[in-house]
Amino acid sequence: MNKTVVGIAFDDAINKREGKLAAEMLTRLLSRLYPKLNLINLTGKKDAADEYIELAKKINSRIEITKVKPTVIVAVSQKPLSKEYLGSRIFYVGSDKWVAKFSDKKPVGCGNSEVPFAAGAVACVAVSNIFRVVFQDFINEAALDGDFSFSLINLDCSDSNAEIKEIDVQDFILVGFGAIGNGAVWALANTPFIKGTVTIVEPETVDLSNLQRYVLAEERHIDKAKTDIPQVYNKNSNLKINVVPKTWAGFLGEKNNWINSSVLISIDNAKDRIGVQSSLPKKIINSYTAENLIGISRHYAFGEEACVACTYMPTEERKNFALEVAENLGIHRINLPPPFTIEYAMGGYLHGNKGADDQLLGWIASENSIDRAELEKFKDIPVREFYSKFVCGGILMKMKKNDSKAGAVEAPLAFQSALAGILLAAEYVVEKGRLRKSKLPNVSQLWPLAPIKKDINPRSFIFTKDNTGRCICSDKEFIAAYQKKYPAPVKQKSLTH
Repeated sequence: MNKTVVGIAFDDAINKREGKLAAEMLTRLLSRLYPKLNLINLTGKKDAADEYIELAKKINSRIEITKVKPTVIVAVSQKPLSKEYLGSRIFYVGSDKWVAKFSDKKPVGCGNSEVPFAAGAVACVAVSNIFRVVFQDFINEAALDGDFSFSLINLDCSDSNAEIKEIDVQDFILVGFGAIGNGAVWALANTPFIKGTVTIVEPETVDLSNLQRYVLAEERHIDKAKTDIPQVYNKNSNLKINVVPKTWAGFLGEKNNWINSSVLISIDNAKDRIGVQSSLPKKIINSYTAENLIGISRHYAFGEEACVACTYMPTEERKNFALEVAENLGIHRINLPPPFTIEYAMGGYLHGNKGADDQLLGWIASENSIDRAELEKFKDIPVREFYSKFVCGGILMKMKKNDSKAGAVEAPLAFQSALAGILLAAEYVVEKGRLRKSKLPNVSQLWPLAPIKKDINPRSFIFTKDNTGRCICSDKEFIAAYQKKYPAPVKQKSLTH
């Protein structure tokens, strides 16, 4: 990684609003992973790169801003890069309102509209291509994107666009301000033609490991409440942001009613997503990531169509979460005196909300050849939080000294989560503005490490309602509660007989 230099080239295209937003998103993403960044200023103005350098250093104070020729460059430019950059892999990005544009051959143009979604999305796709170039030896079939247009209105490879108009997005709730939520708020905060109020529900603080994936987080936010970030970043005076530093259950417990018309879900686990569904919001848009996957699912008619819980309904036996945690901590081979097992012990930590004690830290140290003293700083941290930081944050991978392979821990990349968040925000604005001429199926998916390709990536399809009778959307009491909360409009009687 220290030998890799990535570049962002820009000319007067950044004087257009969409070009400027693309350059900002590129800086936010690349500064989180790559240690050396070359900001190639082709504007003719000496200070044009200053704001991007400042932003990059806020995200990673140890990043090296260099003039070394990059291995790979993303260009936000009106003109092709000069022969000086022959030998570097170059990707050109641009956008026209709701249409993202990408080419590996020539500039594609940047619009000057107030729509941020396509500009942000194409920046994410470009960073995915950089990732595929830099880590090509570690990715199966790491094909790169060629030329494409991608409409965020129809989520397809078309030029489907819409004119700008004021859209009242009303009051809505964003549950979770993690990596996907950061991408969503980046987009919403840069959309001046929407007006309304978003309430963000998020109980946690920013951890160092979060900076890898949270596009709005900077070093100064570490140990601060995650909800401190969105109000400060908000650039849209027409969008009011309320923050609730609580869990979803805590938020509902504080409300006088559970009437929630529109909820956007950006949580990182299925259990909590189903928890939101079980509280019966009227409409839900769910954004999620999985291994090389981004998904958007739409749930507008509980009891009639697939609900969020339907999409996570198990169809085969799954590994116990306690055992999964033990495996990822590298302690699953420990034998305890019968009748106890390591799975049973881990379940006690997780379900009892216990802190990481001397016993657990000792197991981890011995099984991973880690100096026990190095783990002392994690003592007494609740095990679920410790697991998130220690394994998902990559700390275990850095500390372990033995030759054992890292467990199969899935941690989405920054560009993947940011794109999921941008698609989530775009989906809600498109729906409220009725910008889509025909209804899409209830699920759309995109594979971020594969080329954008017509009818293949992304694709939309119908996810059918669970028919086993096990889901809450088949339960008569849940359906009755939903219908009581949101009565169907009374149809007007005809005046003719």
